[in-house]
Amino acid sequence: MATEPSGSTSSIDPIEWNELVSDERRRLLLTIGHLRGPKVFERPELKQDAPSSSTLADVIDDVAGVVKTLKDTGLLNGLVEDGYLRKTFQGGKKPIVLDLEYDEDRDTREVAPFGATAKLRDIVSQVLDREGLSESALGSVDMTDFNAVITAVNRTVGKTTLVVVSDPSKYRLREEAVPTVMEKVKEASD
Repeated sequence: MATEPSGSTSSIDPIEWNELVSDERRRLLLTIGHLRGPKVFERPELKQDAPSSSTLADVIDDVAGVVKTLKDTGLLNGLVEDGYLRKTFQGGKKPIVLDLEYDEDRDTREVAPFGATAKLRDIVSQVLDREGLSESALGSVDMTDFNAVITAVNRTVGKTTLVVVSDPSKYRLREEAVPTVMEKVKEASD
């Protein structure tokens, strides 16, 4: 069984359902309860499964909104603080930048570890070269800000070519929260 990372809220009771800060948090909990129940899940899996579920719309009124909130871990981590979720694995320890269009016969580098600025520059150069562009096409982006560089490259080439890849964090409903969440899922689907 995975261990709970330090700093998680293992000794607090979940806050009252009606005291959750937003409808988005309640919708996300209903989504988790409906799609995963008390099982461990990763944010990317949930983001992929939510729009393809044929029954999620029976439980929440804004599937597209939930999918949008799953772009990052902000709401999930908020639900950890609220006492509803337990983070069972802290991901993101060794993120890398991946060139999705890498071709071993054409290109020199497929990945660059976060923080390796010279390697990121190599990948950026090869992507821009493939598109017939120079680094000046990126404007004044700070080449040490990996997220800004990725955004600038993808925007400049007009498609998602560079992405960040890392082990995702894993979550599960806290044992104390399961009865409340599952009751709310049942109420919503009735």
